[in-house]
Amino acid sequence: MVGFDEDLIQIMDTLTGDESNLHILSVVGMGGIGKTTLARHIFSNPLIMYHFDLHAWVTISQEYSVHEILLGLIKDIRVVAGEGEQLTDDELGLRLHKILFDRRYLIVMDDMWSIEVWNAIQRFFPDNDNGCRILVTTRLSNVADNFHSCTPHRLPLLDEAQSWSLFRDKVFGKSESCPLELEEIGKTIVRNCGGLPLAIAAISGLLAKSSRTVEYWESVANDTYEALNMGGDGFCFEILSLSYRHLPVHLKSCFLYMAIYPEDSKIKISVLVKLLVAEGIVKPIRYRSLEEVAEDNLKDLIDRNLIQVSDYGSRNNIKSCTIHDLLRELCLKEAQKEKFLCVAMIHSLNRHPRSICNMRRLIIQRTSDEEEFQQQVCDARNLASCTRSLIIRDSEYKPIKLPVRFRLLRVVRTDSIYSLEEILQLVNLRCIHFEDPFLGDELDILESLSLPWNLQTVNFGGILSLRTISLPTEIWEMPHLRHLKTVQGNFYLPDPPSTNNKNGRRDIFELKNLQTLSRIWNFRCTDEVLCRIPNLKKLGIDYYLFSDGFGWDYYEVYNLAHLRNLESLTLESWEKLPQNLCFPRSLRKLTLIGCKVSWEYLTVVGSLPHLEALHLMDCAVMGRNWNPVEGQFLKLKSLRIHDTDL
Repeated sequence: MVGFDEDLIQIMDTLTGDESNLHILSVVGMGGIGKTTLARHIFSNPLIMYHFDLHAWVTISQEYSVHEILLGLIKDIRVVAGEGEQLTDDELGLRLHKILFDRRYLIVMDDMWSIEVWNAIQRFFPDNDNGCRILVTTRLSNVADNFHSCTPHRLPLLDEAQSWSLFRDKVFGKSESCPLELEEIGKTIVRNCGGLPLAIAAISGLLAKSSRTVEYWESVANDTYEALNMGGDGFCFEILSLSYRHLPVHLKSCFLYMAIYPEDSKIKISVLVKLLVAEGIVKPIRYRSLEEVAEDNLKDLIDRNLIQVSDYGSRNNIKSCTIHDLLRELCLKEAQKEKFLCVAMIHSLNRHPRSICNMRRLIIQRTSDEEEFQQQVCDARNLASCTRSLIIRDSEYKPIKLPVRFRLLRVVRTDSIYSLEEILQLVNLRCIHFEDPFLGDELDILESLSLPWNLQTVNFGGILSLRTISLPTEIWEMPHLRHLKTVQGNFYLPDPPSTNNKNGRRDIFELKNLQTLSRIWNFRCTDEVLCRIPNLKKLGIDYYLFSDGFGWDYYEVYNLAHLRNLESLTLESWEKLPQNLCFPRSLRKLTLIGCKVSWEYLTVVGSLPHLEALHLMDCAVMGRNWNPVEGQFLKLKSLRIHDTDL
């Protein structure tokens, strides 16, 4: 066992500590991280064997049987079970209770998948007030969190030094060193395992019995995942796939969708949530928005240790996540098998053109050959007639012509810039997501084009231009719109139409689904506008008053307080904010940029009852001293002050 010395010491200290009452300690981590190996070392440690009177180990399967668990424990204590097979569960439980009563015991329950199994048998474990302990290993954080007597012990992945030490010992043993010509290749193989002990042990077991030539080791380094799948009859991926097979149906699609991201990606939760909703993967739940359901699903995958938290936001919310390379490889295999999605290098479409047939989601990696790339995307349109989602991973950042024949497309996400005119001809489109900014001239066409009726999410990286683009007025008549976002405030949203030209009557469209509107240039907060966006949660506005000569009264910013569901507000203005401006009491995050208010002005902000994050950027506040009022900012978690006037 390599890399878990400190974990072993901590857990043994807890197991043999002075606390006399019964403690349940859980060890939690992703499949293959070494929970069972660590538990075995603890269970067989001479100090543990001496400290406890009785010891028993039971492995709990996904389809557990209370009868088999109780019978297994009784037999493992080496007490004759008698006619145990014929006894009822309660009779077996009482027999186990009698065996354990008044003795100091250690029970290991390995690989627990559900808290229900514990609820069914916990009454049979007596608290003898003499230091009895139960050690549980599980892949599921929500199971581990149910044992309140001890904080769950979470196992980390191995670092590079620990990974190399484990690999070297497994391949060459303690007495032999790694040949110099194999060392760098070996370290590449180890890095491909991503610190997962199961993968390192599996690949080193394969190499220990194979030819120690540079050529063979390079072949393994170039296709480590295939070697893991072949070595030991695919044992490594079989262990990991248990977690996937245990998922409920509604989570399997969410997990498989992680395959759209390349290796080692830091995945933005906010973007992933919007994509899951647009894809139709998230199923509605009463009284919950689709975005909230998607976030809950991702948190569930985190609890199951299938994805890992990478960063937290200013309000302690999960900002980004990652997926281990081996679990991503599992995603790819299962997704391909179920025709959920296909990830292909563009040059492979010629060799295996039928591989994308009937695939609902197509992810294409651009090659450096520009002419080949353009041609093969066009060829793909005739094969992928069922494609609903097209995602281009582009390292070249060059424009590409999108085939209009992808008429069933719902989601377009790319790092590149496409012809916007062609994209907006896709009548079924729900989500447009561009990572990179447009040139101003390329977006001029927005002012004269109609938008697809079904659009839910529009996300532009921004505009590399000083001019402002006016969005179509018909945005106010799109009931499915949920998110409209750009990085820079170069978009102007015109006033909504007040009449329906067909019949002459007043017809007000309410955008009940709109949650994000960011960042909009010189947004007019009239009552007529705000009543159309009653459920807005995130708003970003850039005010440049000098450009049009209008003042704060014209923009009616005082009405912002009427947005009763607003949680996040970003307000950038290089004109001093009016003194009597009030903010919505529902705000959880407020960002002020260049607003030039005094520190005393923040008493208005400090009284907001739910505010958790306050960011003051680029001369947002002027003055040398800030004396906050006692009793304000009671829920503040994050305060960021950058570049004041001093």
